[in-house]
Amino acid sequence: MELPDFLHNLTGGEDLPSIKYATEIFSMLEVKKIKKKQVLLHLGEVCDNIYFIKSGILKGSIIDEYGDLHTTRFVAENDVMTSMYSFVDQTPSNIQIQCVESGEVLCFNHQDFIYINKLYPGLLPAFQKLMLKRYHNLLDEKSRMITNDATTRYLKFMERYKDMEERLPLKDIASYLGIRQQSLSRLRSKLDPESVDMH
Repeated sequence: MELPDFLHNLTGGEDLPSIKYATEIFSMLEVKKIKKKQVLLHLGEVCDNIYFIKSGILKGSIIDEYGDLHTTRFVAENDVMTSMYSFVDQTPSNIQIQCVESGEVLCFNHQDFIYINKLYPGLLPAFQKLMLKRYHNLLDEKSRMITNDATTRYLKFMERYKDMEERLPLKDIASYLGIRQQSLSRLRSKLDPESVDMH
């Protein structure tokens, strides 16, 4: 099994330690089977794991002032998801992580994170730098979507998630786009009259 891209990325800068710690982290990862609709992290829980996706899709969601969940991102094979601030600071998470489809994830728990950071002090700043970059990219993506109309948001979604769009339930796509499921169905029909929703 190859080292996940995320771990390779942790070794990418001149100021970072060698790939040795990434290899050591990899040796600690526990393989966990996941089920469709399973919640890996509930809102308000402390995040104890970084999840490297071997197979399947995870989604991250936030809650609004009315108690409704809104999907903010999807991750699939060879990608990673966690609640960064909750994981590093061991504070309650403001996001929920749920499985969109069944599969397998590699779990890097916080206890191992503390241990490996003592061996390689460069791990924590490298991890924070990489996750902050991902977080800001996510914020940029969502802020651009807010200023666009529904059609433009959907087209940008298709560009961003074209490799997994057919695997995502329509309701999750609608939640990500911030529109009703019926509106998404009409939008899809308008853009591609021959398409039939199979979600």
